Order: sequence, then structure tokens, then C-alpha cells
Amino acid sequence: METSEGKSNGATGPAEAVTERPQTVVRDGAIHRVCPLDLSPLPPVPVTSPDEVREAVERSRRAARVWSSQPHAERVAALKRAAKTMLERRSEILELVKREAGKLDVDALFTEALGPLDAVGGWARVTSRAVRRKVRLNPISFPKKRARIDLVPRGVVGIIAPWNYPVAGLYRSLIPALMTGNGVVLKPSEFTPKSSQWLADMLATELPEGLVQVVHGAGDVGQALLEAGIDACVFTGSCATGVKVRVRCAELGIPASVEMGGNDPAIVLADCDLDRTLAGITHWALHNAGQACGAVELVYVDQRIADTFVKRIGDAWRALRVGDGDFAEVDVSPLTTRPQLELVERHVADAVERGATVVCGGRALGVGLFYAPTVLDHCTDEMLVVKDETFGPVLAIVRVDGAADAIKRVNASRYGLGASIWTKDTARAERLAERLDVGVVDVNNHAMTGAIPDLPWSGVRDTGFGIANSELSLTTFCRPKSLLIDENAQPEPFWMPFDASTYELGDILADAQIARIGRAWRLPILLQKRMKRIKSFFGR
Repeated sequence: METSEGKSNGATGPAEAVTERPQTVVRDGAIHRVCPLDLSPLPPVPVTSPDEVREAVERSRRAARVWSSQPHAERVAALKRAAKTMLERRSEILELVKREAGKLDVDALFTEALGPLDAVGGWARVTSRAVRRKVRLNPISFPKKRARIDLVPRGVVGIIAPWNYPVAGLYRSLIPALMTGNGVVLKPSEFTPKSSQWLADMLATELPEGLVQVVHGAGDVGQALLEAGIDACVFTGSCATGVKVRVRCAELGIPASVEMGGNDPAIVLADCDLDRTLAGITHWALHNAGQACGAVELVYVDQRIADTFVKRIGDAWRALRVGDGDFAEVDVSPLTTRPQLELVERHVADAVERGATVVCGGRALGVGLFYAPTVLDHCTDEMLVVKDETFGPVLAIVRVDGAADAIKRVNASRYGLGASIWTKDTARAERLAERLDVGVVDVNNHAMTGAIPDLPWSGVRDTGFGIANSELSLTTFCRPKSLLIDENAQPEPFWMPFDASTYELGDILADAQIARIGRAWRLPILLQKRMKRIKSFFGR
């Protein structure tokens, strides 16, 4: 996933049939954007000043003091009401993400609009068992004592969000942050400010005034947010910016969860169900035009079935609808930003120059930012489409000599978010999954855990640092507080003042732990002696 700084790294020139109009410009105190469908201008959005960012953090902090005092069940109920409002008004977000991000209605419906109530319900389940947890104590070592762990909200969470999922991409950070009692200041991507603003506005209908604040702008506004006194940060974006965010948060003592991208492979074994495999890889490679950190970008296919796989996926992708015409009849949406289109072109050109075969696609289409679904065969490790994140409707196929070869290549990648294994032998797939050095593995599916609050979403290497989803992610939003309650009426036998009986008691207890019980008969005598000594010392 990428934030507003984009992914242009020395990209080649603009795509054919695409004008020189800039994709986004921050000037004169406002964000100026164009629609990816037809490059028509969108209404400008005022930029938030540094002083206004600080004020937003303080407003959220004041509201959070009230919000955090409410019982967890009441916070959950308020968020459920807001989620129902979102579902009732889903046509609004469908139109917004179509204009700002170029999303297909059906894609936006399933990814952006359909999920809020499920997300709230999932996070209610996760947080309810985590915000107050009893701890079982050994009654011999800790007699008449009970303990628990409370998760205490940190205060105000700053969220620097990406453009590829301007609503759904926030569910796994915004909802748990709020549900655990925090305020939130959201900095959306400047490419999709209104879509993320819509989510905040929907939440505001049921939450305390000021609890969720939105600040707009480019990277300088994100930096201002880090400096404005937030108590935790969630960032999703490029590797270069993510490293800077992590370093600055460390300097400021701010807990940070940083997700910086992926280059997910699918491992296709010779015994796969080819029909399901082709359909699944197509969906996970092309939904949102491949603009997802968990999209399938690489296929490591067993060379024994490679020819058949390549032919069939090429035939299918040629039949997909893209570009001009009725948008309701389109299968693949445009790229959201022009720099992203240019990056796709650069990667494809590099692959062709290095010997890859274009099976289908390989060119821009229409008047907007459409790019034909592209399959590249005979790809090799030195190609950009293999070693870097393309973030577009491009599938790089690498022919491998079985599962071991594929796993070796996956583990050598600079990224380590997710991977999938496609085979009829699920028992073997489980064994292979244990050897993959990534954060998420799916068998006969891909990236499904991203929408499941119970399961962690994380990666290794250049994918980032921190965890989204599951109880394991909550330390970003909360700090633990331990509570122990002692119901003993007697002093502890190891308390002062010390004498020879104190040491003897400890020595016997140490022996007991290693099954030396010869002196255990002395324990009642020593305990009685210790109680008498302590009470007499303190005047009884």
C-alpha cells in the first residue's frame, strides 16, 4: 500500500494517450486533483496548516478523555450504529472512490462499503477479550492473590493513510484505536481526501464531538502530525517514507506500526486445481488494478504445467474489459495516480528489455489512467517486476523446478508480506507454509487474512515493522497495566525483619522445586515462627 508520496522512482515518460496534466498538485493552500477515469479536475481541498494540526490533536485528546471513560460495551455499540449508517449511505462512498480512486462500483462495494459492520463486530470480539484479562496465578506460590491486565488507551493515535483503500484500509487501525478508547487524527492521502473524510464524518454521527479529526495535505502535513504530540502512529506507505516515519517516532518515543509494501507471490504446484487457481490468481492480481500490498504480483509456477497455465491465463486476461466504454461493464479499473501508471510502464519495459515475453497487455488504454491486464512470461530475478513492487495490473511468471525452488526464491525477496500455495494436497501445503519466511500464508486463496480482525497481518524485511489485526496489534493503541489484589490477612513470610528462619524457609522451598522434600516437614514450623517474628517486630 502506498500513501500520498507515491511510488515514482525515476519512471519513464507518460503512457500513450495520457496527457501531461499533473495527477495532484498542492499549491495555493489547496490540493488539486484529477479523476483517474477521464483526467477531469476534482474540487480542490484546503491544506491543513501545522498550527491547525496541533489544534486537531488537542481537540481529539479532550474528546478522548470522555470517550475512554465510557464502558467498552458502550463504545462498541456506538461504533456499530455508525457502521450501520455507513451501510445505509453506501452509495455515497461508491461515488466518491469512483471519482477519486477510479474504483469499479463492484470493487468498491465489496472492499470499501460492505465491511464496516463486520469489522466492528470482529474488533469487538478481539478487544473484549483483551482489554481486561484475568491472569491465573499459582495458588501455592501466590496464595489468596488474584491479578489482571488492563489495556489502557495511549491517548491520540495519528494515522497516515494510503490512497489505494481510502476507507477499508482504515478499518484495521481506526476501529481498534477508537474501540480501545483513543482519539484519532487521520491524515488521508492527498489523492483520496474526500473518501477518507467521509468515513470520519460517518463516525462523527455517533461519537463524541472532536474525537476523530482529519488533516489534509502532502508529506509535510504527515510530518507535522508526528510532531504535534500524538501518542502512537500507524503508517502505511512506501519503504523510503516508512523508514523515516519509524526513525522519527523512535526519536519522539512514539509507538509506531509501519507497513511499507509487498510483492506477493503465488506458488502454483503441478497438482493444483487449475480452474480455481486461475480464477483466484486473476482476482487477487487485478482487483483494484493490482494496487494492493497483498496483491499477487508474481507466480512461481511448476514448469511441468507452465505452458498450460500461461496459455489459459493469457486467454482469460485478453477477454477482460478495460478502458473506454460503460464503466459498469469494465472488469479492471484504472490506476489511481499518474506516477503509478508510469511506474507500471517502467517495470514492463524493463522486463521486456531483459527477455520477458508479453503474453497479453503491456500498454496503456483509453483517455484515463487505464492499463491493460498484463501477463509477462519467462521472468527472471533481476527484472524489476520480480524484485520490486509494481502495484499495478501486471503478473510476472517465473517458471520453477518444483516447490523447493519456489520457496527459495520467495525467501530471498526483499519483501515478506504474504504468499499463497495452490495445490490439492493441503497437508503438504501446510508443511511448505512453515518454510516460507513471510507474515501471511494462504492455501488455495490469497490475502484473505487482511479482512479478518482475529488474524495478524504483518511481514518481514522491507514489508515493514509492526502488526495489524488481532490482539497482537493492540499494543500500538494501548499500554498494558497490571493489577494484583491480595486478600491475605497475614504478612508474607519472606518480609522483614530477617533472621535465620527466613533463609531456611527459602532454602527448603528451593529444594521442593527440584523434588527434594526431605525437610518439607519443617515448613509449618518455619511459617509459624516467621509470622510470630514479624508481628512482634511491629508491636503485636
